[in-house]
Amino acid sequence: MVEKTNVVEWENPESNDVIWAYPHRNLRWGSQVVVREYEACIFMRDGRVFDVFSPGRHVITTANVPLLTKVYNKLAGYGETPFKVDVVFVSLKQHQGKFGLNFRLPFSRTNFPWMTESQAYGNFWYRVEDPILFLTQVAGGDNQVTTDEVNDFVRSFFTQSAIQELAKEDIVSVQTKLLDVTTKIRGTIGIQFKNRGMTLLETKFGGFTFPYIEKLEEEDPTYGVPIMAAMQSGQMDKVLELIRTVESMRGLGQSSGAGVGAGMVAIPQLFGQPGYGYGPPQQPGAAVGAGVAPQESIEDKLIKLKNLLDKQLITEEEYKELRKKYLTEL
Repeated sequence: MVEKTNVVEWENPESNDVIWAYPHRNLRWGSQVVVREYEACIFMRDGRVFDVFSPGRHVITTANVPLLTKVYNKLAGYGETPFKVDVVFVSLKQHQGKFGLNFRLPFSRTNFPWMTESQAYGNFWYRVEDPILFLTQVAGGDNQVTTDEVNDFVRSFFTQSAIQELAKEDIVSVQTKLLDVTTKIRGTIGIQFKNRGMTLLETKFGGFTFPYIEKLEEEDPTYGVPIMAAMQSGQMDKVLELIRTVESMRGLGQSSGAGVGAGMVAIPQLFGQPGYGYGPPQQPGAAVGAGVAPQESIEDKLIKLKNLLDKQLITEEEYKELRKKYLTEL
């Protein structure tokens, strides 16, 4: 607890402190308020802002606290008369916040609107520009609010706003035009910060990750590694084609669980390409080994193929080609 004296000041603030309330409410006319260059001091009573002190040393008198004086104008003689008031200091320095986001994005809104999990992390920097607006809109006029509570609010507010803006993008955009996306997000969120008395100075994304692709790379390097390499080199057309192929195989039941290893042999034939030799070739007439799933009927294949088309996982051209292939097997 800060000892009560005739000098009110924010002593030894930490580097990340944004707000601090003087713990004593009973002040006297003639007390001094010390406000440093990077601070603002707000006088409140019953949640209402009465006066704001700029940097400097101020003596509390009827002359420099006119609004507050009106509240006590029925008191006879001010001299050493005590009065109740909440004194809140707000830091005007630059502050840094960290963020972590978890959301869903389509690979491409125009070519392949399949949604997948996306994650991002980074830092943002802001500064309080309007201490009164900041106190009322962020702290809610609560003179007991702490720096930790304010930091949690600002971080949550930034995170929610960033997710709302990123939801308008796709993976192709964030991979190939990250600077443009960041500038757009900073501009939009900056307006929301300004409405709460803050200025958003800078936003930097430390990186984006895509758990589905990373899991694919781990479980089946045959496709996972080429996808990651294509993303890192900006070959998004190749990425979209590879992902489309993987999801097509899953939809046809020729791929297992989360991986695509079981469908690797069938993928080349699916698009009219020669197959790759994975293991010894099956001899004509050889018995099907135990545990191998029975072949699907043509009708089942056609139904799954139509579902893939309806979900936009394959193109109309691919649908027609495969449908023709299946019908020739009748």
